[in-house]
Amino acid sequence: MILKIELENQNFLDVDFEDRLYVVGNNQKKLWEVFRSIYYYFNKSPTLTSNVYGDNDIEISLNDSKLSEKNNTVFFIHDRESIYNQMLYKKGSLLFDVLNSLIDDTEISRIIDQINEGNLKLEIEIQNYMQKLSNNLKINIDDTNYLEMLKNSLLLSYEDDKLAYPLEFMDTDSLLDEFLNFLEFKLKDNGNPVWVVLYNLDGIVSVHNQFNFIKSLKRIMDDYDLKVIFIGNSLMNVPLDQTEVGGIVIANKEFEQLLPYDELVKSVRMRYPNELKVDSDKFVDSVKRISPFIGSDENINLSSKNLVLLKVVNEILNYETSYCLDDQILSSAEAEFLSN
Repeated sequence: MILKIELENQNFLDVDFEDRLYVVGNNQKKLWEVFRSIYYYFNKSPTLTSNVYGDNDIEISLNDSKLSEKNNTVFFIHDRESIYNQMLYKKGSLLFDVLNSLIDDTEISRIIDQINEGNLKLEIEIQNYMQKLSNNLKINIDDTNYLEMLKNSLLLSYEDDKLAYPLEFMDTDSLLDEFLNFLEFKLKDNGNPVWVVLYNLDGIVSVHNQFNFIKSLKRIMDDYDLKVIFIGNSLMNVPLDQTEVGGIVIANKEFEQLLPYDELVKSVRMRYPNELKVDSDKFVDSVKRISPFIGSDENINLSSKNLVLLKVVNEILNYETSYCLDDQILSSAEAEFLSN
């Protein structure tokens, strides 16, 4: 499939897309443009976008068909608040969908009936008391229902070491765990494709939890119609395998999508200065390491082997680069120290 995203007035990013995309690089402006377009496509704000994107507003298509805002559910994770908001009981949040799904539960309906019976008894008791003081006032306590109770009486907190804390105090990593639980519930009960767009995760989630979070998303993708777009500076905290290499898009001077794994290895082998011995896991790890630097002429801190691969990939993408190894040459004493 071809995913086409308008970055600004009729300037498009076209990428091959299956169900996951990794847009990575050091060009923060281009990374932001991708996130901005997707975000405001699903969160319309014509007063902000009309001057940038033209009279047709933002255009996004999948295989030349307009991506439907109504028939696709999209969750954006770009700061702590965007995760926290999914734990609040308000329309559009994951928690809202989870709790509202219980409206027809027979046990909950029975309990609500009991509450209304209790309210009736309370009404009669208050009325009996008021008759001693008033000749005219009539007391009424309205029946309630499940949704009214959620709206008016729901309080959220969490427990840690047997102490109750307000939800606002929950750490971001724990909020992400809750997000995953509710997301999976949403996917079980949802007939439309669901998208998760991740932007700048490094700034809000610990290294360990970022890796595990994306790994969990990929596990869920095996069972449901879930699509993931990752936008960030680095892939080092992202679990990738060789089937996903072709889903990496480099954001540098221009956008460049990497070849699928087999084609990339073949192209690298043709240009490599000596025989290339490929271990798939190590090769993918090296691609992750060099991805932010593809097309860059800045001073780069990589191992010598990865610098060679970076230069080869730059040649494949028609970037002219050269690198100095002075900082990586060890003295004989340093080399001996490392080997002992």
